[in-house]
Amino acid sequence: MIDNSWYGIHGDRVVKFTKISGTDEPQDQQAQVNVEFFSYPETKFWERSFFRLDDDIDEIITSLSHDRLVSGLFRVYPGLRLIRQDPIQCIFSFICASNTNISMIRRMLLNICRKFGSSVTVDRREFFTFPDAKTISRATVNELRYCGLGYRAKAIKLAAEMIASGVVDVESLRQQSYVEAKNVLLKMYGIGNKIADCILLFSLEKLDAFPIDVWITRTLFDHYPSLRSGFVKSKKISPKQYQLLSENSRKHFGRYAGYAQQYLYYHARDSAGRGW
Repeated sequence: MIDNSWYGIHGDRVVKFTKISGTDEPQDQQAQVNVEFFSYPETKFWERSFFRLDDDIDEIITSLSHDRLVSGLFRVYPGLRLIRQDPIQCIFSFICASNTNISMIRRMLLNICRKFGSSVTVDRREFFTFPDAKTISRATVNELRYCGLGYRAKAIKLAAEMIASGVVDVESLRQQSYVEAKNVLLKMYGIGNKIADCILLFSLEKLDAFPIDVWITRTLFDHYPSLRSGFVKSKKISPKQYQLLSENSRKHFGRYAGYAQQYLYYHARDSAGRGW
């Protein structure tokens, strides 16, 4: 946050969100809070796409009303939503996210943008856009390691080459089924079940994707015994266990399983007092 505004990179653009309170009285708990949106280059209504404001939230809530826990969480976290990320940025971001923490992920992505992205000045501040796959594909593994990627440099390099060469057509993945698109992603070096599901959910329109990490695993074991029947609770689940939990969860929650996952994930971290 800078001066009550949040700046971020969304593909080839800089985006800015500014909170505007409806009152000058901070103690007024009923104060209305509005948000101004800005992007450079400027594009009308981009925020509707980014925040998935075209999703019918009433239909989603109704679809998940059979699940008491998730139904209750809609009331506890009324403003929580999924976002629609840039697919290329999303793919590389989640490859970087393997086996590390949020601060390290941010540092790696910032380094990639600084080294390979384009410089943009907004509000007299310099930002760097996220490079496209072709630009990253031309980088050497050592150049990528210099960005702090470590062993992930090889995965980033190979993924960029597959996308730049057309072996993986990101846009066509939007049109494919969940299973078809996931099978394509799983053929990419460095992408496993969880990363593939995150990419599918957050950038490729697969709202039935249900990413499973340690927080979701705990939630399934604590609240959904029928979905993890026969499993022994452990910190890490096998690929076979992941597949079964995923299939059971997607069947239980239905076409909006990804929304259920988001609310369960946020609730699990919030209940544990973990920040973002």
